[in-house]
Amino acid sequence: MRPILRMPVDRVRDLTMTNRAAVPTLALVPPGMQTLMEELQLAVPTGLKKCATVEEIVHGKPESFYAVALIPSGSLPPEQWWNLWGYLQAMEPRPSVLVYAIRSDFEMWTSVLDAGGFDVIVAPFTKEKLRAAISAAIGDFYGRHKI
Repeated sequence: MRPILRMPVDRVRDLTMTNRAAVPTLALVPPGMQTLMEELQLAVPTGLKKCATVEEIVHGKPESFYAVALIPSGSLPPEQWWNLWGYLQAMEPRPSVLVYAIRSDFEMWTSVLDAGGFDVIVAPFTKEKLRAAISAAIGDFYGRHKI
């Protein structure tokens, strides 16, 4: 496994002040979720890094940092999901993690929040819903890191 992505907050501040419109957003969209998430590119027209596998994220070339990580629930084996979750939680600065699901309940939502996630969004994944959730997560990221 490659080293966890770490970047000083001052460097993140410098990068984001130059182009806040292109806030780096990481999205894991496995092949089985592609159709459900087709509005994602419209919701995040710039700064989106879309990956199809956990391996692409954990072993691929990272951006400087990610403000938001959008990850699926229920479409990954538990070991892969927790491997990805641990990787995202160890990043510095830590992105706001949004979990997306076809359906959810109170137990799932509280589990995500208790584990350090930002929120859960539930299908249908419209451009407006995705944009609102990602915008809220970006606000959380900047609020936590005082950027």
